[in-house]
This record gives sequence, structure tokens and C-alpha cells, in this order.
Amino acid sequence: MSVRVTISQDGTRKYAFGLGGELQAEAAFFRVPGRERPNIACVSTQVGCAVGCPFCATARSPFVRDLTTEGILLQIASIVDDQCAADIFREGFEVSFMGMGEPLANLRNLLAAIREVRGRYPEITRVSVSTAGPAMRIERLTEAMPASVPVHLQVSLHATSDEVRRKLIPRAPETIANLLEAGWKFHQKTGDQVFLNYVLLKGINDRDQDARWLAKLDREAFYLKISALNRVAGLPSDLVPASMSDIQRFSAILTSEGAPHKVFVGDGLDVLASCGQLAARPLEVSVVLMPFHRKMGDQESAHAGHFADFRRRA
Repeated sequence: MSVRVTISQDGTRKYAFGLGGELQAEAAFFRVPGRERPNIACVSTQVGCAVGCPFCATARSPFVRDLTTEGILLQIASIVDDQCAADIFREGFEVSFMGMGEPLANLRNLLAAIREVRGRYPEITRVSVSTAGPAMRIERLTEAMPASVPVHLQVSLHATSDEVRRKLIPRAPETIANLLEAGWKFHQKTGDQVFLNYVLLKGINDRDQDARWLAKLDREAFYLKISALNRVAGLPSDLVPASMSDIQRFSAILTSEGAPHKVFVGDGLDVLASCGQLAARPLEVSVVLMPFHRKMGDQESAHAGHFADFRRRA
């Protein structure tokens, strides 16, 4: 299995794992100083995605298949091997299942990967899982808690009405009420706040009343993550990114209502490595091939062995 690495101007690294032909699974590594866990590996769980969000690059290609547990672990091991493992673990390292695909549609392999990650890399303190639903899948994840390593749940909401959400997430049929109930149950069992991801689109979900609706949600159970729309190829003409002034206005309303939230701006945008930009086929960007040949200490050498093991099994 080949590995191709693209390096962003901001230092973000995007990894493309060749699966034969033109197909690939993509992952990314971000370093965000100031975060509790400043080093983040964003990995994929499927090749393509069946959810079909029109603002996501993964949806440009049809769903092909689930990634195996070994295929998921290969991404993590490759990123660890490409970094100074001792440093990223000491500073704080999070694995984020927010790449290509719907993680909870591949729940068995996802949970197996989480268990294996804990055994291979006990220094990892948290994994994040993002889902578009439906609620039944969130409930299955909740049943599996507590996991061997704490799981932080994020739900792709993106709308305050079922009608709008169906347009933005066409193949994840579920009512917002059911999604929020499932998220609340996850919070009740784990004690962790569930993040609600909300990409702002001009004239679609960025109205003042949308912000006020979101502000009324349970503040102990939910935390809002308001995001700018990242550039993807083939974006429908009616999906227009909200401007930064629109985002600031929306955030100001949430602040005035006392709603806990943050505004998220992606990294690695120039190499299409941020949220919604990973894809199942090679994209026309400049690439730098980076062999994994760094000098390693004992701990890093052990991680390199794990990578070789996963590569043989994938």
C-alpha cells in the first residue's frame, strides 16, 4: 500500500493511502497550539461516503466500501511514524474519526480500532467521532460506552429545521429531535458534552432565528461548533459560504444569548486537508513524497514496528 504526503503552508500534513487504481483513503495531521491536545490525527473510516452532503468533497465519489480495522489503524500508525512520537504524546495527541465516510456506519471496525489504539498507543487520551446519524447509530455507540479510551462525540447538525437538514444531509434521514435525544443520552452516560457541528451557509441556515434556536439547546449536554464552509470542487451554486462578517454576527447572537460555542476555521486549506475536503480520488494539488525514514529512539522504533505490522495486514 503506497503512502503519499502533501504538506500545507501552515504545516498540516495530508496523507493519501493508495488502495489500487485511482482510489485512495485520505487522512490528515494538524498541529493547533493552545489546544488541550494540540496534535490531532484526522482519519477516515470508509472509502467514499453514502451520506451525500453536497458541501463535502467525499460525496463527489460514490461509496465504495468500509475500511477494515487494519486500514483504519494504518492511518494512525503512519501519522505517528511521520511525527516525533514522544513529542506529540507528551504535548497531547487526539485521534479524530472525522475524515472520509460515516464512522458509525462502520461501527464494528471503528470500535475495534479504538480498542487497538488504546493497546498500541496508551498515551492517546481521547478519540473524537463525528456522525450525521441516524439516532439509532448514536444509540449503538452509547451502548458501547465506556470505551477503552474516552470517546468524544460530535454530531453533524447544520440546520435548525428538518426540511433544511434534509437538503444539506440528504441520505441520513432523521429528525433533529431524535438526533438531539440520542446525543443527550450519550451525554448522560459519559458526562461529556456533545459537540454540534454547524457549517454556516448564506441564506440557508445563518438567520438570526437560527442562532436563537440553537441558543435554547441544553447547555450542559451540547456545545456548538460554528464553522466556515471549506472550498470543495463542484459546490452547488445555491450553497454559498457565509462571509466572515456573517459568522461574526451569528457568533455575537449566540454570545448574547449565553450559548457556549466556538468558531472553527480549518487548517491545511491550501492542500484540501480540512473538514469536508478529504476525497476518495486523487486531487490536483502539488504533492511532496515523504518517506518514513526518521531516526528513532526506542519508543519511536516500537511505533515503526506497529506500522509495519498494520501494513502487512491491511
